[in-house]
Amino acid sequence: MATSALAVENVALSFGGVKALDQVSFSVAPGTIHALIGPNGAGKSTCFNVISGVYRADSGVVRVNGNDVTGLRPHQLATRGLGRSFQNLALSMHSTVLDNVMLARHSRTRGGFLASGVRWPAMVAEQRKHTARAVEICEFLGIERLLHAPVGGLSYGDAKRVDIARALATEPEVLLLDEPAAGMNAGETAEVAELIKVVREALDISILLVEHDMTLVMGVADRITVLDFGKVVADGTPAEVRNDPEVIRAYLGEQD
Repeated sequence: MATSALAVENVALSFGGVKALDQVSFSVAPGTIHALIGPNGAGKSTCFNVISGVYRADSGVVRVNGNDVTGLRPHQLATRGLGRSFQNLALSMHSTVLDNVMLARHSRTRGGFLASGVRWPAMVAEQRKHTARAVEICEFLGIERLLHAPVGGLSYGDAKRVDIARALATEPEVLLLDEPAAGMNAGETAEVAELIKVVREALDISILLVEHDMTLVMGVADRITVLDFGKVVADGTPAEVRNDPEVIRAYLGEQD
């Protein structure tokens, strides 16, 4: 059986006496778009934060391409094939688009500050290579015209693309998208949906997204995992999940 691109195995996490995640397990198949959904408070963001190293789980395992990455910090995960965008833009608003994307390339540079001083010519060549790659990523996402513009002056939609560009700059094998359509209108959401599909197809990477917009989810996801009160209540194709009684109950409540 093929190794999952991302596997979450029996992950549990409590805050005080409240179980935020209760033995959560699911896997993302290579080259697929997988959505993690659920009503408010279901544990989606908590699960995302465990996967991306922001939170440390009480128990359970997270694997990327079969390798145990449980407990690694975000900067370590960036070197293990995991990239993440954020719901609340974690960008340097006073820096340019290019500078923001270049920040993510540091995970792929050789040596550190001292090495750059000792091996200056080699480091200059490496810097040029990484800059060219950052520019290429921005061109791919349609924001090359904004390379030298401060992020703080961009539209929300363009800033979202910068956030995705920065995540892609780590050359991830698994891309985590945290509510990529949050705050967008219907037209912008449709553009994001198309962008997600293009990224998967062009780069041949796996994508896990948390998203509230069900039109977007049903339109792009190959498979969906549904959380409710920290537990997995459904896992399947969009058609299977749409008609699952547990999913209907989780979103709509008990029906008379």
